[in-house]
Amino acid sequence: IVDGRRRLSVVRMRWRNHISCMVGRARADVANGSNDNWRDANDLTDAWTTCKNCGNLHPWGPISVALSWEWWKWALATQAEASLFRGMALNGLSNSYFDNDEFDKAIALFGAVLSWQQRNNPSFVKMRLTTLARLSESYLEVGQVDEGLRVIRECFPERLRECKNGADMPPEMLTYFSERMLNLCLFEEAIVLLREQHPMARHSLGRDNVLTLALAVDLSFALVQRDCDIPREEVDEAEALAKDALTRLQRISFSSRSSFIFTSYVQRGDHVLRLCSELKVNAS
Repeated sequence: IVDGRRRLSVVRMRWRNHISCMVGRARADVANGSNDNWRDANDLTDAWTTCKNCGNLHPWGPISVALSWEWWKWALATQAEASLFRGMALNGLSNSYFDNDEFDKAIALFGAVLSWQQRNNPSFVKMRLTTLARLSESYLEVGQVDEGLRVIRECFPERLRECKNGADMPPEMLTYFSERMLNLCLFEEAIVLLREQHPMARHSLGRDNVLTLALAVDLSFALVQRDCDIPREEVDEAEALAKDALTRLQRISFSSRSSFIFTSYVQRGDHVLRLCSELKVNAS
């Protein structure tokens, strides 16, 4: 046991030395950069998050959190309140706790990020939407479902407008919320939310938009995944939603079918139809 503790102490010392080395390297790199725009700030962020030897992100866990704290302390000491780099350092610290599954700490820090952005850079919509999404997921992870739903309802219409206006956002940005709720088996809450979101997307983006159809499939999936006696009318609703979505998805251009979101939702829609058939057989 003593020998094991000694080896562990040596490993910890080596990691502390390694972190000090990485911090020194990052400080040297950012000293040669600037933070006048997003591109420069992202380049400077890499100095704190990416290994210079292999090009990969530093591993999640204590190493990532320790580096993020050093990044934040450096920005706090050297950057003005309104500096974009200071905001990104705070955002990086929040994300390190989120990625390390320390959601209680992440919630407080995401709130600080939103306050900083509101004071200094309210026009950075993408940063705000990403922060709100992770804040909502953090609330869901710690069981504060009502708070999570509140944040989602605040964020979703804004995301919808960005998608409608052709903003450079991945499709998953709109289906992020329902995906997280389904992954956490919050089916009843997902049904309530998707009954709000699906008509909004249909009205704003159109019936044949892939994001509208993805939300329809998510709603059908939530309806039949509940661990309870599902009313026949809701089984029929899920079946109708899945059939309509799959039919419309097949009309989408061939180039769009190669996307992950297309493939995954076709598979989920097929799964819903199989479940609906089984539920009807069992009920008869």
